[in-house]
Amino acid sequence: MIQLTIDGRAIQVQDGATVMEAARANGIDIPHLCYHPDLSVSGGCRLCLVEIEGRPFPVPGCGLACADDMVIRTQSEQLSAMRREIIDLFISDHPLDCVTCDKAGACLLQKYAYEYGISETSHDFEVSRTLYQDDNPFFLRDHQYCILCGRCVRVCSEIVGANAIEIVGRGFESHVATPFDGPMIDSSCVFCGSCVQVCPTAALMPVSRRGQGREWDLDRVKTICGYCGVGCEIEYARRNGKIVYAQARPDAPVNGEFLCSKGRYGWDFATSPQRLTRPMIRRDVAYDLGLTDDPWTLPDSSPLADEKPRIEDSFVPVDWDTALNLIGERLADTVKEYGPDSVMGLSSARCTNEENYLFQKFMRAGIGTNNVDHCARL
Repeated sequence: MIQLTIDGRAIQVQDGATVMEAARANGIDIPHLCYHPDLSVSGGCRLCLVEIEGRPFPVPGCGLACADDMVIRTQSEQLSAMRREIIDLFISDHPLDCVTCDKAGACLLQKYAYEYGISETSHDFEVSRTLYQDDNPFFLRDHQYCILCGRCVRVCSEIVGANAIEIVGRGFESHVATPFDGPMIDSSCVFCGSCVQVCPTAALMPVSRRGQGREWDLDRVKTICGYCGVGCEIEYARRNGKIVYAQARPDAPVNGEFLCSKGRYGWDFATSPQRLTRPMIRRDVAYDLGLTDDPWTLPDSSPLADEKPRIEDSFVPVDWDTALNLIGERLADTVKEYGPDSVMGLSSARCTNEENYLFQKFMRAGIGTNNVDHCARL
């Protein structure tokens, strides 16, 4: 263990820990924009500068390894002045439209500008990156808000492994780009949204987030993703009872701050107008059972072949008892006549693990067949 002092507090940390990690582990906040605990060290934003006793100049705390008897200050007049100047430079190339920005309340640059009292830049103001890319159904890329922290590039490379984006160009021409600045769909992007998750500003935003209010307008609900057995924790941001976007939480025990594309974007079924809320029986079966007076025969082409089929054209809503009794009778007749292996069960990723366990138990022990599968595996 390494013994050191941060802001007058004696602290013990493991060998190899950085000053940033030591401070965060002990509840000491060091300002940062490019640093992320799950990504490699960049050291680009310089907000995490700290003073080390015995050294003449401040150094970035994100990449500085702790050493025995090190005495560190994270707050001083000199550090505050340096951080104010850094933020001043950032906002000289960043729109100050926080009052209308969707990310207001969750933007790190806004947070530090408020803490250090920077309301306008003292430098010449010019937004050098004006590219706005709405080229996919999942997220927006508004380069005027980009601060080139590199988080999105690193998460795409180090966590996702897609390497779909990189920082290109020099000076004021530099920006985050796909190969040849082509559409995101033509890159190696897998649309997991991890870049959106780690972006500290409004440069990357979910499409569904646009125009839905600021962060304080949204309430949040935590749940477990139902798409596979990993058990990732998800937080849904909602407004007026409807989901606006989904994100992971840094303290999620299984997945941390990252989700796959299904978990992050596959929630629109929850409020889909096509979502079934009652059991449905095909019209010809309902007619045979006396549940409807309208005779009906199967059309030549499947209703599922239509792009937007009208469910009421082919099915009749019934109560649960009627539906379950019909299923039980037809299933028993089929097994009796053709044997258990004539039946196959396909379970759903949108059920809980417990429901899926009961389903496979029913198929194996009740029906007597191993013909059971799950839609998440197919």
